[in-house]
Amino acid sequence: MMLEKYFCMLFFGLFFLTTSNLPAATIYVPDNYKTIEEAVKNASSNDTIIVHEGHYTENVVITKSITIESTKGPEVSIIHASVQDEPVIKISNVNEVAITGFTVTGSLFAGIYIHNSNNGQFYNNKSENNGSGIVLISSNNNRLVNNTANSNEQYGIYLALSIGNTLEENTVSSNKDKGIFLSSSSHNNLINNKVNLNAWDGILLWSSPNNILKGNNVFRNRYGIVLSDSDSNTLTNNSTWSNIYIILPIVLIYIGIIVYLIQKNLLLLLFKD
Repeated sequence: MMLEKYFCMLFFGLFFLTTSNLPAATIYVPDNYKTIEEAVKNASSNDTIIVHEGHYTENVVITKSITIESTKGPEVSIIHASVQDEPVIKISNVNEVAITGFTVTGSLFAGIYIHNSNNGQFYNNKSENNGSGIVLISSNNNRLVNNTANSNEQYGIYLALSIGNTLEENTVSSNKDKGIFLSSSSHNNLINNKVNLNAWDGILLWSSPNNILKGNNVFRNRYGIVLSDSDSNTLTNNSTWSNIYIILPIVLIYIGIIVYLIQKNLLLLLFKD
């Protein structure tokens, strides 16, 4: 019995060592799997999924540390939500996920939703025509770089209860509520983002202390940068120009010119022979 137990333990030890040292695989969509979601389900941690150009109608749920990249970028690599009430891409309870080069659209909830997930990298994605563009909830130390979050029903990029994230060189425009919204989130870095033409606030910090805002261009929003109950933030070299202060003087100038011309013509008529 002791000998059998020894061989059994030896077998499982060798099996664990063999499987734990398996090299990361590269999976291709649609070559190996027809959908991204199917590829994700069959992937192991640290695998890379390469997605060829195309229009994919699905919702992708990620709960393992994987990388998903498009071959030709967001213009021709589009994921449209098949279930509108769910995020197009949902990342939940996992660390070190990387998503690069997709357009995500068609969700009433969010294009990319990151929940309780840390140390992720999200580069060169477009989240357009969703409920919100990119949402982070209780997620720390993620990097969002060179993404576009435009024309969403609520927020472009929304962080809640999230610490130590970097938002850099993102374009956040024409959203129907706020551009970038931080709620109860601290020690985040907002650097060189372009936040324009949003219906309300360009950047709003709500109960969010100790963040750094540097070099952001915040033009033609209802309000530029708004801090509410948010102390000890550092704002450096940001450019702001609110809608109300752009449009109003121009309107007044045109009104003044029109009134002047009307008065001039009336006076000419009155004093004409």
